[in-house]
Amino acid sequence: MRLGSILALAAMACIGLGAPALADANWPRGTIKLVVPSKAGGGTDVMGRIFADYLQRKTGASVAVINQPGGGGTVGYEMVRTARPDGQTLLFMHTSIMIHAHTGRYPHPMSDFTPIAMGQIYPSQVYAVAPDAPWNTLRDFVEDARANPGKLTVGVSLGGTTHFMAGLIEQAENVKLKMVEASAEVDKVAAIQGGHIDMGNLGARSAEQFVAEHKMKVLALTDPEPNPDFPDFKPALDQGVKLSWQTPLIVFGPAGMDVATVEVINEATRGMADDPAMRESLKKMSSSYVYRTVGETRAYVDEEDERIAQLAEKLGIAAK
Repeated sequence: MRLGSILALAAMACIGLGAPALADANWPRGTIKLVVPSKAGGGTDVMGRIFADYLQRKTGASVAVINQPGGGGTVGYEMVRTARPDGQTLLFMHTSIMIHAHTGRYPHPMSDFTPIAMGQIYPSQVYAVAPDAPWNTLRDFVEDARANPGKLTVGVSLGGTTHFMAGLIEQAENVKLKMVEASAEVDKVAAIQGGHIDMGNLGARSAEQFVAEHKMKVLALTDPEPNPDFPDFKPALDQGVKLSWQTPLIVFGPAGMDVATVEVINEATRGMADDPAMRESLKKMSSSYVYRTVGETRAYVDEEDERIAQLAEKLGIAAK
C-alpha cells in the first residue's frame, strides 16, 4: 500500500477523535527522482543518498539520486523548477540555492520552489586560528577586528556560503574583516597553519583532530547551542558574538504543488530521527536531523532567504 493511502486510512481512523483528516495524495506514483546539485562523493551527495535510502524504505518506492552539479548546481535547480509539480522530482539542497539567487548566479527566486521538509543538517562548523594566535575566543578576535578595521583576514569562498558567514559577523558586530579566497577546507587549514590567513571555518570533527595535535586553536562553534559531541567548543552566541550559522539540507519541489502531496511527503520524513539505520548513518557523518512541519520548513526558508538577501546587499554582491 502506498504511503499516501496508509496516511489517509490512519487519518480517517482519527476523525472520530477530532483529528484533522489528511487527504490521500496518492504519492508516490513510481520512481522518485531526488536531484542533488553536486558531484558524487561529496558531503551533500552522501547525505542525499542517506536520505534517499530512508525515503525508499519508508515509501516502498524506488528513489533515484540524480547528481547534477552543472552550472554550480543551477542545472539541478532547473530540473526541479521545471518539473511537473507532482512530488516525483525533488531537490535536496542547502541554503546555497538562496545565495545563488541573490547574487545573480541563478535568476529565479525561492518562490519558484515549494519548501517541503528538512532533510538533514550539515556537520557542525567552527572558526579556528593557528595554535599560537593571540585570540582564545571569537569575542577576542572580534574586539581586535574592531580596533583594527580591515586588517584581520578570514578565509572564505568568495560569493559562497562562507563569505556570507563572515559577512554575518561583520553585520552583527559592526566590524570590518578582510576576506580572502580559501574555498576548500584543506586550503583554509593550510592557510591558517602557514600564517597566510588569521581565521577560517572548518568542520568541528576535523578541527578536533588538529586541536589534539596542537596544530590549531578553535575560537567558536557556529551552532546556536552547545553540541554535546564537541563539549570543548563554545558557541559564538555564548561568547556574546551574534553569530549563528547552520547549514540544513532542505527538500524542495517545484512551485504549485498540491497541498496534500506536500503534507504526505513531509510526513514521510517525520520518523527519520527514530530510525536506527538513519541514526547510525547520521552519526558516521557527524550530521544531525530535526523534524520540521511544512509550515516550520517554509518559515525557516523565508527567514534564511531574507537574511541572505540582506547580507548580499551588505557585502556588495547582490544581483543587480
